[in-house]
Formats: sequence, C-alpha cells, structure tokens
Amino acid sequence: MSRGQRGSMSAELVIVTPALILLLLLVGAAGRVVEGQGHLDGAARDAARAASLAQSQPQAAQAALQAARADLGGTSWCAVGSVRAQLTGFPAAGQPAQPGAAVTVAVTCDVDMSPFGLLGFRPATVLGSQAVAPLDVFTCRAPGC
Repeated sequence: MSRGQRGSMSAELVIVTPALILLLLLVGAAGRVVEGQGHLDGAARDAARAASLAQSQPQAAQAALQAARADLGGTSWCAVGSVRAQLTGFPAAGQPAQPGAAVTVAVTCDVDMSPFGLLGFRPATVLGSQAVAPLDVFTCRAPGC
C-alpha cells in the first residue's frame, strides 16, 4: 500500500456510514407503514362486517368501533386509545334497509413514527383504511325486534 492511500478506507467508511444508516431507517419506516396499513385494512373489513349485522345505527357504530379496537389491540403499531371508526350508509332509525344497501366503515389510528423523525415523519402519523359490507338481509331492523 502506498503512502498516499493510507487512511482512505477510514475516510470511505466515514462517508458511507451515514448513507447506510439513512437507508436502514427508510426501510424500517416503510416496513412500519406497510404493516400498519395491513392491520388497518383487516380492522376496517372486520368493523364493516360487524356493523352490517347490527339492528340499529348506534349499535352498528358501537360494533364497528369494538371490532376495530379488538383487531388493533396490542399487536399493531396503533397508539393506545387512538383507534377511531366512522360509520356511513346505515339506514336511519325506522327506515327499512334498501335491497343491496351497504355500510361503509372508515378506521383510522395514530402510528408512532417518532424513531423516523430524521426522515421527516411526524411523531404520530395518522393512517386509515375503509371497507364496505352489504347489510345483512336476515337481521331484523324493524322496531320491536
């Protein structure tokens, strides 16, 4: 090795190391977003199905929220208490369900992205998903059921 090349390996390492760290952070952030989105997609699907079986709009909203929270419990990246479910399309009280009617549930939660702030992520990034399910035709929704 000639005298002019001494220390060149150290200089290369100093230059390359930050880029490799940023690349690993980017892969980690992408993994967290993809996994969180997958959990939310499943929770929205289950929440819509639970809402489609309810007899009234308040019961449907409660069932959707319970199903979403159960799916996103301790196994997802969602922050505790940040799971929200919004229900649309359920017939109003006293209104019969139209044939082919469907209920839509949008589920959102705050995902902790604080380890990836260096990449521009906010500490709590909101992710969401929505799903549609047909109203169950065999559920009685008339008053007195």
